Amino acid sequence: MTGDTKEQVRSNFRQKRRALRAWGSAQQLSSAAAPLLRALEPGSMVSCYLSTGTEPDTSALLAALVDAGHTVVVPVCEPGYRLSWCPWIPGGSLVPGLFPGIPEPAGPRWDLPEIMELNLLLIPALAASSDGTRMGKGGGYYDRFLTRYRAAGGTAPVVAVVHDHEFVPAGGLPADALDVPVDGVLRPAGYTGVRQ
Repeated sequence: MTGDTKEQVRSNFRQKRRALRAWGSAQQLSSAAAPLLRALEPGSMVSCYLSTGTEPDTSALLAALVDAGHTVVVPVCEPGYRLSWCPWIPGGSLVPGLFPGIPEPAGPRWDLPEIMELNLLLIPALAASSDGTRMGKGGGYYDRFLTRYRAAGGTAPVVAVVHDHEFVPAGGLPADALDVPVDGVLRPAGYTGVRQ
């Protein structure tokens, strides 16, 4: 991938993900997250996304977070490339979101002030590298949010969630000044803290 543009690399990872027929189970991903969950204080606030399609399946991880007594919030896409956050509980009502096919929880929408006490953010990615570079889907929602969150003093670790083959060596992904690095990478094979 050396020398490829960011869009070429993103397209390559999108094609590979669309071609997936089988991938790590929800339980594998949840088990791999065990070290992260053990490090959380009781009653922590954790952000995790509702997986769709061939994304790594977060269903068991979400349930494990709730079972452990943590407050779980999930991201909601808003106009203007902004994210808000909604509390999530298993079995809660889902409503159509801004993007077709991506349901969102029904309920209150929280902005930055309400989530500044986050203890951990688990965010989606098409790929991530061992130097902390994260490649998203190209909308910039998370990079914009993370820039605002860090500027406001937010300190929670940010962990990209990917399939095993989407975790690449340092230098394996292009990045620009707008890309916010992550602190770790979670995949079904395990969790890796990254160097920055």
